[in-house]
Amino acid sequence: MIIKKLINNLPWNKKIEILRVANSWTQEEAAEKCNTNQKMYWNWEKGKNYPRKKSQALIARAYKVKVEDIFPV
Repeated sequence: MIIKKLINNLPWNKKIEILRVANSWTQEEAAEKCNTNQKMYWNWEKGKNYPRKKSQALIARAYKVKVEDIFPV
């Protein structure tokens, strides 16, 4: 995945924003796919809240990447 290589050095919150935009999803659509609400997803993208392990897994699954591709180990 070309996008994956381009975003490796970015902070996790920028990665999910780029992945969302690359999929042409609104924050509301991304939130639904990650089993959360739009406000929480917005807070994640802005780096105001850090997703719990369960949410990290849901985010990674929604974007079809590994958790460690987005979040620091």
